[in-house]
Amino acid sequence: MKLRSLGCALLAAGLLGSGQVAEAATEAACTWKPTALGAGTSVSASVTATDDHGNFAGWTLPTDEFGETRRAASWTGGTFADLGTAGTAGAAVTAENRSGAVAGTATYALFGSGFLFQRAFKSSGGTLVQLPFPTSSQLPAGYTLSSALGITDSGDVVGVVRKQNGSGSVSVRWPAAQPGTVTLLTGLPSGIAAVDTDGSILLYSRDIWRDGTLTHLGTLPGLENASPEAIKNGRVVGYGVYNGKKVGVYWDQQHAAHVLPKSSYNLSNGNPGFTINANGLIIGRIDEASGGNDAAGTGYGVWDQGTFVSKFGDLKADLPVVIGDDGTAGGFRHDSATQHSTAYVWRCS
Repeated sequence: MKLRSLGCALLAAGLLGSGQVAEAATEAACTWKPTALGAGTSVSASVTATDDHGNFAGWTLPTDEFGETRRAASWTGGTFADLGTAGTAGAAVTAENRSGAVAGTATYALFGSGFLFQRAFKSSGGTLVQLPFPTSSQLPAGYTLSSALGITDSGDVVGVVRKQNGSGSVSVRWPAAQPGTVTLLTGLPSGIAAVDTDGSILLYSRDIWRDGTLTHLGTLPGLENASPEAIKNGRVVGYGVYNGKKVGVYWDQQHAAHVLPKSSYNLSNGNPGFTINANGLIIGRIDEASGGNDAAGTGYGVWDQGTFVSKFGDLKADLPVVIGDDGTAGGFRHDSATQHSTAYVWRCS
C-alpha cells in the first residue's frame, strides 16, 4: 500500500476515531534509498526546499576559507545549479513553489562590527532579485533587515522586516502580481512559523491566518507548549510536551490535534524538525525507545496523517529537511570529522 494512502484507508475503515491516531504495523513499508547530490566543487551543501515534483533547492558553501558565505542552489532532475547570492555576500533558499520559483534570505555579518546585512530575495527570470522594503509612508525609517519565510504557488513571498537591532518585526507580503511593492500584514497575533501553498500563514500562536481571518488550532488534555512548525494543504505539524514527554504533534484539516506515536524532538542541536506534505505524509524525530537519539538529535520516522508508518533511512546519518508531495525527501548528511554536509534525496521503494 502506498504511504500516502495508508492513513486514509484507516480512517475509511473506522479504525481511527476523532482525536486518535494509530500505530501502523508496517515497519518494512518501504526502503528509503539515499542519493547524494553533487554540488560542483563546494565543500558543503544541503537541501532546504522542494517543488513537490522531485526537484530541490537549498544552499552550498564553496570553501572552508574564513569569511566564506553560502550560495543559493538548486537541483533539477538531480543536476546542480549555482543560483548565486542575490547580489550580496551570501544566500540560502528558504522555500520553493510547484513552479520551481524560490525565495530565501541573503545574510552577511561583518565580523567584529556587529553589523548584519539581511535581505529577502526571490527568483525571477532565472536570477535572484532582492525584494523591496516598505516605503516611508508604510513604516518609519530604520527597517533595514528582511527575510523570506515562504512562497505561494502564485509566486507571492511572505516574510518579515525588522530594524537593524532585530526589534520591531513586521510581517509582510511581496505580491507577484505587483512587482516592486510590499504589503504590510496587519492583525497577526504572533510571528510567522510557515506559509502554505495557497497563502495561508501558520503562526506561532497556533493560528492559521488567511485574508484577515484567524483559525485557532485545537489542543488535547495533557498537551503543553505545543508549537506549530510546518503547514501544507491545511495540515499542520509541530511539537510539544504530552504528559511530560516531548512529542511531535499533528493537526488535521479540521484543526484537531493528534500526538504522533513514537515521536520526540530536540531543539538544542539545530537538526531538522518535522516536515509535512500535502497528502499528510510526515517526517520527524523518533523517540529513543524506537531507535532515536535525543542527545544527538538523530533518528527519524515517517507518519501518514498521524499514523506511524516506519523508521526513516539510516537512523544515525540521515537528516531529512523536507518531504515533497511526490513522496521524495530532501536534506543532508553531516560529517562530524570534516564539519562538512552533503545534500541528499531519499526515495521510498
